[in-house]
Order: sequence, then structure tokens, then C-alpha cells
Amino acid sequence: MNDLTAEQFAQRIHDCGLMSTKDLEVTLSEAGGRGRASFNDFIMKLLEKEQLTNWQISRIADGQRRGYFYGQWQVLYLIGAGTFARVYRALHRKTGDIKAIKVLRQRYSTDNDTREQFMREAKMVMRLRHPNIVPISEVGEDRGRIYMVMDFVEGQNLREYVKAHKRIPNLTALRICRDIAGGLAYAAAQGIYHRDMKLSNVLLSAKGQAKLVDFGLATVSSDREDDGKGGPRSIDYAGLERCTAVLRDDPKSDIYFLGCMLYQMVTGVPPLFETRERMKRLSPRRFQEVAPVTLHEPNLPHRIVILINRLMDLDPKKRVQTAALAHSEIEAVLTAIESGDLKRYDEELSEKEAQAYSSLMTKNLEGRGKTVLLIESNIKVQDNLRDRLKDLGYRVLITGNPERGLERFNDLDPLEDSPVDCVIFSSAGLGKEAISWFEKFLSGSYTAQVPAILVVTGKLDKLVRQEWFNEKRAMLNLPVKFKHIQKTLRNLLNIDMDALSAKITETYGAEPAVPVDDNVQDTDVELG
Repeated sequence: MNDLTAEQFAQRIHDCGLMSTKDLEVTLSEAGGRGRASFNDFIMKLLEKEQLTNWQISRIADGQRRGYFYGQWQVLYLIGAGTFARVYRALHRKTGDIKAIKVLRQRYSTDNDTREQFMREAKMVMRLRHPNIVPISEVGEDRGRIYMVMDFVEGQNLREYVKAHKRIPNLTALRICRDIAGGLAYAAAQGIYHRDMKLSNVLLSAKGQAKLVDFGLATVSSDREDDGKGGPRSIDYAGLERCTAVLRDDPKSDIYFLGCMLYQMVTGVPPLFETRERMKRLSPRRFQEVAPVTLHEPNLPHRIVILINRLMDLDPKKRVQTAALAHSEIEAVLTAIESGDLKRYDEELSEKEAQAYSSLMTKNLEGRGKTVLLIESNIKVQDNLRDRLKDLGYRVLITGNPERGLERFNDLDPLEDSPVDCVIFSSAGLGKEAISWFEKFLSGSYTAQVPAILVVTGKLDKLVRQEWFNEKRAMLNLPVKFKHIQKTLRNLLNIDMDALSAKITETYGAEPAVPVDDNVQDTDVELG
């Protein structure tokens, strides 16, 4: 490198298109001037002014003239490299945006299968927009090299983080897994499964948020097998699916390897023995001989052990069935640990807890996917109903302004789904205003079809007309116990508790300890 003069190096920079003649002349002048600036002084001035990076300077000095631009993106430096692609930090030449750009290696540029898979998977992931998935914003080709552009995440991947910290604190590990499960659940809702869950495919931002990368791109990793009966899969996935005798591409495989990641985070030890030998990675023994997590960390809280066991159950019917359920279970365990439930694992309690847990999840599943709008100005009533409805899995929207609440239904097409599944008008704080707005709600051409509950005090029920109520309308009198609100919602929203009970039994492997139909809360809504 030192054999070059400053002027020769400046010419190379110009030939690569990285700087204009004018900018080069200014920097040369600041370094001492043409014929006087030393090579080292020129390099130092380029770095000081942040006109070039060390990576660019090193490549230019080695005589590399290409690989600095892909479309409008200027490569700044290498972030990471794999068998099939390299990832760089890049700058947009017009907007100045900073992104990560993943480029298929040169040697695969003429491999049509690899090129097509790279493009197809990248375009598929472009549909995903979730805070726990690194988004892809652009896919392109430049001089035969295919690339994709994604958000640049300041931080490190989870594998590096675990390697540096060994064992990760329980709460941190649970929060990371919650984020991962959230991303998986969103993707699964779009019909996309990761199929290559591992620590290196999770990025941790500087704020500690976990983000999934390489959705679908695992199909071009170095250890693939494809027997023509489905999509490509990693050797680890192939081994698991053969061992458990499920159809390939089983969505529950992502759940198993999510459990593996949590296992390694809380113990510092990978659950599956690591080897590069293909046949050993495919062997059923690799999955059947996973050591109990308590062998490595005997003081783990009971709830974490149960969670890991459920995520990694080799019986596909007993394993957590979906990423959405995994997210709910992780959230429940995290909440319990945060509140101080740290009792150590007790094997004798696990069967009893399976029943208790199934009852808990029954409650959480009752309102899942349904939104309730509460129109009530009394803060105490708001808080009471919000907490209890959220315990049942409902999404709860609250406003003390009836007009603002009904604005949600303005300008809706008759064929458009309602923004909420049920509206509760409460007179605890609104008084008779709740009744007048309820009547207005009934008169709307769109809102007349939306289920609604009117909650009134005894003094106001004389203002209510009985013809307002039918299979979609109900009235309750204050004071009211929450179990009556719960049962009314079940009726109005056609929640089939027998079907829910059967689903819980199938999903969690145990019948609820409390019959589903009796699983109602018996607490008064306090008016303060």
C-alpha cells in the first residue's frame, strides 16, 4: 500500500467512482498539496473527513475496482459473511439513508436455482412489516449481482451475545423470546414460516429488541437437503421432523427451535450436541437425548422449566401448537417471573400445573381476536373493566367521549368489517348521556348491526325502551358483577365454550381443572 503515491491513490478512488475530482483535489490540498502530500497524510485526511472507510481504502489499495456500488447504494464496510452471501453497511447516494445490503456471492451469480431462490424469498419477505422482523425494502440486480436492502440494526446477533455473556438473565431471555415469538406469529399469520430458527438469525438492537432475519433465506444455506417432497430445510429441521414422524414443513418445528434458543440462553449450553457431521445431525438420538434443562441450571424457576419443556416436547401434539400461543405463554411466564414467582422446578407439581395452566389459557383464549369498545367516563370503571376483559384475551378500547367513540364507525363501507366486535355504553360516569348515545348507535345503518351492551343504574332504566334489545343488544343494571358482563359477551359474540374446551384439551394435553362454562369471574365492578 505504501508503494502508492497520494496522487496515484486519488486516481484509483476516482476510477472507482467513490469521489469527485473536485473533492479529491480539496482533500489532497488539505493533506499538503499535489506533489507534496504524503500517502499516509492523504489517507488520514480521507478518514478524518469520513470520505472513505477503512474497508474501502483497503480494497482500493489492493486494486479492487468493483463491488463499491449496488444500484444507488454505496458499500461502506462488511458486516458479515456466509456461504452464499455477504452483508454490508451501505449509504444511499441520493438520500443519505443507511441500510444493510445483502449481496449474493459472485460464484453463485450464474447458478439459476440459487439466484431464483434468493429473489423469490426476498420478495416474499418484503411483505412482512413487524417490529420484530428486520424488513426488506428493495431487491435488485447490478452487473449480474443480486442484492436485497434491509434495515441496518445497530447491535449484534443473538449468537454473539450469548457467546459473550454465556448465561443470560432469565427476564432478558424471556423478553428476547417474546419478541422472537411475536415475529414468528405475525409471519405465520401471513403463511410464512421461518424454517431456520437459530441464534445467529436473531439480531439484538442497541435497545435490546430482538428482530428476526433470514425468513425463507435458509433455503440457500450450506446445509440443505431436499428430497423433492417439499421445500428445502436445514439439517436440524430434517432431523427433528424425521425423529418425530411429522410431515416436512411442519409449522411446529419453528416452535421447537425457539425452545432450543431459550434453553441455551438460560443455561449457556446448547440443548442439541453440536457437530458438523451430517448423519449425526440427522440422528434421532440427538433429539431424544437432550439433557433436562435443570441439569445445567437446577435453580431455574418452575415456570421457565415448564415453558421450555412445552416448547421442546418431542410429541408434536403436546408441543405448543402455534407461534401465537407460544407468544402468549412466554408473556404469561414473563409476567409471573416479574411479579416474583421464582419457586424452583418441582416435577411432582407439573401434572397439576398442566391442568391449572390449561384453565388459565382457557380464560386467555375466550376473547382472543375480539375487540371491545368501552364508552365510559368513570376512571375506576374503566380500569376495572379493562383489566378483567384483557384477562380474557379481549382487546379493549376505551373512551370517555361517546362522540369520539362513534367516530370509529364513520365512512365505513357496508361490506367492511366492524372496527370492534362489541360496544359497551356505561352510565356510571356518563349518566343518561350513555342512553341517548346508545339510541343513536342503534339508529345508524352500519352500527345497527354491531353488538352492544347498555349498562345503566336503576334510576335510569325507565328511560330505556325494551324494543331496543334483541339477540345483538343487551342491558345490564348497575351494580353489576363482572361474571354477568362476561356471560353477556359470550352470548352476543357467539363464543362456543364447548368448542373452546375441546381446543384447550387438544392443545394443552389436559382438561381444564375448572369446567370452561364455570370459568367466570365473580367480582363486582366498583363504581368508586
